[in-house]
Amino acid sequence: MQIDRLLYPITSLGPGRRLVIWTVGCDRRCVGCANPELWAWNADKNIDVNDFIRQIESTTNGQSVDGVTITGGDPLLQADELCILLQGLRSITNDILLFTGYTLNEAETAIPVRTWALIKQYVSVLIDGPYIEAMNDNTCALRGSANQNVIFFDESKRALYNEYTNKGREIQNVFYNNRMISVGIHNREHI
Repeated sequence: MQIDRLLYPITSLGPGRRLVIWTVGCDRRCVGCANPELWAWNADKNIDVNDFIRQIESTTNGQSVDGVTITGGDPLLQADELCILLQGLRSITNDILLFTGYTLNEAETAIPVRTWALIKQYVSVLIDGPYIEAMNDNTCALRGSANQNVIFFDESKRALYNEYTNKGREIQNVFYNNRMISVGIHNREHI
């Protein structure tokens, strides 16, 4: 699986202290994308999924992890490996948030039925749809643009996420790998 980075603790991409994973590869190339450096596939970013799960377990050992957020790139472009990763993450938390540029209908059509069923089983909340810069209304803490949807596969998480979104957008600046990374859903003028 191609993974660019793993950060913890992040509070600006979902409720609580979260482990956030950025995958590599995206063919949408949305204007104003927050992570254009993750569009191109990069063989140097390949990691065995099971090795990555062990690294995550080592990183989080003894730490309080409220949830995991997976973004990118587009995680669904690596759907088979994503399923393995999701299974491993469930031993850490039952709150997994996944961002994708696919709409729900596109994902249901593009991803094999069995794989999609596993993804829905492990993912609590899905943010779907491409980022459209002109539709960034600077409001929702989980959506970059108003065309995107917050989809609950686990209805028990709705109140938690509603409380999070009511706080508004939050940005965290993190120094990582000799560069500053701004993490969160950005207002249009800050992208």
